Amino acid sequence: MKKVLFASTAFAALAVGGAAFAQGITLYGSARLGLYYNDDADNKLQTTSRTRFGVTMTGETDSGITFGADMRADQVVDGSIDAADNGRAGSAFVSGAFGTLTFGDTNGADEQWVGDLYGDFSLTGLNDWDETIFISNGGSLDDDNFVANPDARPTVRYDFDIAGFGLSLSSDHSLNDVGVGAGYAGTVGGFDLSIGAGYYNFKGFEVNSFGGYRLDPVTNEVVEVTNSFTGNDGDQWSAMVGFGAGDFDMNVIYSSVDFDGPDAWETLGVGAQYSFDALSVGAYYTTFISGDGGADEWDGDDAYEFSAMYDLGGGASVKGGIQDNFSDTVVADFGIDMAF
Repeated sequence: MKKVLFASTAFAALAVGGAAFAQGITLYGSARLGLYYNDDADNKLQTTSRTRFGVTMTGETDSGITFGADMRADQVVDGSIDAADNGRAGSAFVSGAFGTLTFGDTNGADEQWVGDLYGDFSLTGLNDWDETIFISNGGSLDDDNFVANPDARPTVRYDFDIAGFGLSLSSDHSLNDVGVGAGYAGTVGGFDLSIGAGYYNFKGFEVNSFGGYRLDPVTNEVVEVTNSFTGNDGDQWSAMVGFGAGDFDMNVIYSSVDFDGPDAWETLGVGAQYSFDALSVGAYYTTFISGDGGADEWDGDDAYEFSAMYDLGGGASVKGGIQDNFSDTVVADFGIDMAF
């Protein structure tokens, strides 16, 4: 069963429980190529490709404390030339019997335990509507509503787990926000069970000085983002329940965001996936239960996706998916995904 705890980055997974590993530097990479379809675009069928590489650095002190860092090359030029230098890109950790402390581009405490829906095996992520919108992760809807929290990074998070139970605490770089996450991941009665809950209290922030670039989901073109929005103080509650039996996994995620103002929303989603031999299939459904103020156009809207993956071996796999998203736009992709 896919575990939520420490699943966001490869190096953090190595650090769970203070596990020992060899000191050194490891290069890794990924690439993909294929086709992307968008029913609302002028050019409905287009090619898509991406290449990434990164480095994981690990070490261990004489007393058994492990430490390390992780950085992808694309994070160095993510719209701010000093992103890697000021902690908004890449992350570093120290881990031991005391727990794990992580700084940088990493999950908030609530996201660490609640996570995202199962069931997305698409090539490109198809706008990633399986992902829960976490304020602690700079969460977004689109550039016409609540956009992004530029103060979410760098994040500082502390994790401690024992016998499947765990607790996480986090804050933003200004130490103004307070994030708490807790849960359990283990086996009960022969079945895999995961339960997670999160709370995040955040201070007001402005995004009028925050810009960058994003992929427009309608035109599939890269467009500049220049937004003007002021977010008030608020909080977010989230919860997840996951179940696994053999090669089948499913989870349900609820999230509620509330500002000291008109902007708020509630989301609910369910995801499932099943693997047999080299083939994996998945599906998920997510909906906005409610939305106020800037998010009211999402009220009652939903998105669902079906996808599959076939493992070719050696780090290569064939992936594809089809999705009907919140704007009633049908998107799909198909191609080869490569991991090195």
